[in-house]
Parts: sequence; C-alpha cells; structure tokens
Amino acid sequence: MSAPLVIIPVLSAAGSTPRLLMPIHGRSSLERTLDSAVADLPGSEVVVTTDDTRIRDMANAFGGRVKSHTRTAESYVAALAEVARSRDVAIVVVLEPTHPFRPEGLIRRTAENLAARDHLDSVVCVRRFTANLWRRTGDGEILAMSEGGDARDAVYFQEMVGLALAARPHLFEDGRRLGDAVGFEVVDQTWALVDVRDDTGFTVAEALADRLPQLKEASA
Repeated sequence: MSAPLVIIPVLSAAGSTPRLLMPIHGRSSLERTLDSAVADLPGSEVVVTTDDTRIRDMANAFGGRVKSHTRTAESYVAALAEVARSRDVAIVVVLEPTHPFRPEGLIRRTAENLAARDHLDSVVCVRRFTANLWRRTGDGEILAMSEGGDARDAVYFQEMVGLALAARPHLFEDGRRLGDAVGFEVVDQTWALVDVRDDTGFTVAEALADRLPQLKEASA
C-alpha cells in the first residue's frame, strides 16, 4: 500500500473546537489524534486543515511530520477536497480530532482495509451491537426494523463518525464523504468511542484518561 494522505479538518466556528486544545491528563484531544496518526502511518503526510490560528499553531509546533493548511472552505467535504487535490494519493484517511482515544493500529487497518479491496470506495469505523430497533414513519406509524418484526437479537452496525474514514479522493471532488460501496472496520473497544464534541463527552474523557492503560489491557 502506498502511503495514504491523512487529513484532520477543524472549523473555528464548530462548538467542539475550544475543547480540542484543552488538556486531558496532559495531552489534548488534538495532540492525541496527531500522536495516533503519526504512530499508525509513519510514512504518511499528516495535514491539519483549519481556519483557526490556535489549531494551526499547535499543528505547526508538533514537528515536521505534521503540516497545517489554511482552510478556506466552510463545507466539510470541500475542505477535504482542497487538501487532497494538490496531492497525488490513492487513499485519504480523515480523522476527527474530537476522538482522543484510538486503539493502536486502527488508522492503519482502516486504510489497509480500503487498499486491499478495489471494489470499495470508502471504509468507515463502526461499532457492532444487537438490538430490537423500531422506527416512526412520516405518518406516525411505528414499524419494527428487524426482519420478522419481533427479533430481539438482530445485529446492526453504527458508523462512529470521525474515528477514522478511508476514502478515494475523487469522492470529495464529487461532493461526497462516502461512496456507494462502503466497507467496515469494526471497533470493539468501548473507550475508543469517547467523543469530546460536548462538555459531557469531555468529562468522560477526563475520567477515563488515567485508567486507559488498564482498559487497553482488558480489551487486548
């Protein structure tokens, strides 16, 4: 697999942006995301695209392995396209810096998952769960989503948006984040699902940070 491009998008107007710089037991969520990207894909270019000066300064201070890009597009996908179009790469990995805890190797496995399957145009990280799900239709009717209507152990997959996405760069030029042929990289570690987009999530991250070594060992 040729080295993929890693893009970490940040918009100053996003409500989560101030929390990206707040320390979680010494390392902010942004720093932890950069740590994971550099460790998992040592041969890749890592680019933080942002219109926020504080975020750009942190990226520039991280070292030569991380570059900053001045974001001009407010649209999420357009911002990814801005970075990707000037680089000749087959795969782009997108990381949201709101996820401070990623399992070792997850970013690399997500990229390899896509590289190994020519028929896929994107791979997302998902959590697998069993449930008896229902939905409400437009006219208020409640319907069981499980095949057969009363199944209690149907298996579902929920995308963990931002944990890691591997995609063909042409998707961004088409204005899309995901393609029509999507693959899964299953994440079983519940601590990896922590997201600091809101204050509750940040509090959870702080509570888990000092127990992370034990949690990693237990899930190994």
